[in-house]
Amino acid sequence: MTRKIYILIIIAAMLITLPNNGWARKKKVGQSGMTYLAISMGARESAMGDASTASVQGINGMWHNPAVTADIKGVSVIFNQVSWLVETKLYGTAMVYSTENWGAFGVDLTYMDFGEIMGTQIVPQSQNYRGFITTGDIGVEDYAIGFSYARRISDKFSFGIKLKHLHEDLGEARYVYKVDNEGDDENEVKYYTFEDYAMNNWGLDFGTVYNVGWKGLIVAMTMQNLSQDMAYWYEEFSLPTYLRIGMAMDVAEIFQEGNEDLDINVAVDAIHPNDYTERVHLGTEILYLQRFAIRGGYKFNHDVESATFGVGVKFSYSNYNAIVDYAYTSAEYFSDINRISLQISF
Repeated sequence: MTRKIYILIIIAAMLITLPNNGWARKKKVGQSGMTYLAISMGARESAMGDASTASVQGINGMWHNPAVTADIKGVSVIFNQVSWLVETKLYGTAMVYSTENWGAFGVDLTYMDFGEIMGTQIVPQSQNYRGFITTGDIGVEDYAIGFSYARRISDKFSFGIKLKHLHEDLGEARYVYKVDNEGDDENEVKYYTFEDYAMNNWGLDFGTVYNVGWKGLIVAMTMQNLSQDMAYWYEEFSLPTYLRIGMAMDVAEIFQEGNEDLDINVAVDAIHPNDYTERVHLGTEILYLQRFAIRGGYKFNHDVESATFGVGVKFSYSNYNAIVDYAYTSAEYFSDINRISLQISF
């Protein structure tokens, strides 16, 4: 397959998912669970409008496209924090070790902090005039532990895969399992029991990256959160499964090839989720001296998120390299979203 044919196939696939009258279709909201898995993690990628499939670099590929971790040298670690909606927070930390000839192995932890959620219990108004009492913090818990492997097959193509263990605990709930003298208000007796609503499951991410070899053009694809359906009682749901196709390029190469002082990276993602209509993400990054970066982007067809902005700086000392990135996302109806990432490699 020639280079031109490959590019045409990728562009055609992206055009298929671009929005037209499809945005007017009924939105498939409320059909997935563990939705924290769909939140953009890396500050650099989020600042570029989460157009991250082809533009992501280094260890943040653990959340955006595991194939790019094949290019990591030595050891890389990262710490991410997302100040999410309604005072919730998302944390992510990861480590990747490269064996060079045998590929790169990684492990990550994603943890969703919901803050304090007060539980309630229905009681007779004779016991409380409001008809309910508070029972303390429910103790909701969500986390995912991922194990990844990535390898470069050739100088142009690499792939990556991540298997993740998912855990969710929605706390204890009381329910009636037996009623004596039902319908008799004076003599009715209800028997209660408690059940812990917790589950464990497995998910899978898969990604590829292809360097076309022309002006730094990269095309990439990911499938995220593949898993079997889960259920609480009779309510079944799936993970937020995404098919993403992306392109990224340093457009400065078009005008001044070989200029190492200035990069102008642009990226676009076409996204097909299982719980919404198609989306498009656009992003750009201006990188000066491979050290200072300013970024911006926009997310189309989102109910809450839209414009994004961010900055980043790289430090070097001896054999250690550190990168600090910050991202801001405008959020309608809620407080705006802030992200920060600290990456260290050696």
